[in-house]
Amino acid sequence: MMRLMRKDDYSSLVDLWSSFSGTTMTGADSRAGFERFLERNGEYCFIVHLNDRIVGSVMAGHDSRRGYIYHLAVDESLQGEGTGTELLNAAESALRKAGIEKAHLFIYTDNSAIKFYEKTGWHRRHDIAVMSKVLVGEQYLGTRTEN
Repeated sequence: MMRLMRKDDYSSLVDLWSSFSGTTMTGADSRAGFERFLERNGEYCFIVHLNDRIVGSVMAGHDSRRGYIYHLAVDESLQGEGTGTELLNAAESALRKAGIEKAHLFIYTDNSAIKFYEKTGWHRRHDIAVMSKVLVGEQYLGTRTEN
């Protein structure tokens, strides 16, 4: 069953996100960062639970012009059964209702989920590059190091 994400989902979500190799979680994914994100963007964030366990998630938000997708994750035992598509569709629909014309997501180039996103209508951009700068701290909570 799908529902909006809640602050008390945090620990279960960290468990889900951490179950994937190559996941990067930064200081923005701390409990405080998570709660701030939900306060601002809660209507765009969804989970799927099965037998009282969170088995899928998607977080989305926008800056009033563009939407952004974060932490789309589905328990490996349920991948390929439509849960990811259902979550992505819910986030896209919520952003669309807010008048957001286009959405972006950031994904490591070696992530096998690229095929999933392409299958659901997303396309890779080759005309832009992503640049990042850490503004507060350099704490990474996950296993992948940033290049």
